[in-house]
Amino acid sequence: MSQEPLRITVGPRWQFFTYQREGFQLIGTVQRGMQIGALAKMPDGDYAQVNGDIVETLNRSRVEFALRAATGTKPGEPIVNIPRAPSPAVVVTVKKKRRIVLPPSE
Repeated sequence: MSQEPLRITVGPRWQFFTYQREGFQLIGTVQRGMQIGALAKMPDGDYAQVNGDIVETLNRSRVEFALRAATGTKPGEPIVNIPRAPSPAVVVTVKKKRRIVLPPSE
């Protein structure tokens, strides 16, 4: 197992790496060195990196440390409600309608 620090990003990008599974709480993405995948909390409370159908368990204390850094929670506070990154506001541009002006007919 790599001893490089885990890089966790909270949000819906886990969809690039796996699909919704029964019993798994998909949190975001986790990167360990060159490996990247979905970060999931399993029913037994352990964390795992999920790529497709491959589930690899991760060290719980290392994941919780990285999650605290990613979410800004302090030690002793529960990481139960993981905030989701707000989606950007939708921008709608309304353009003027163009009218064709015909020359006067004689």
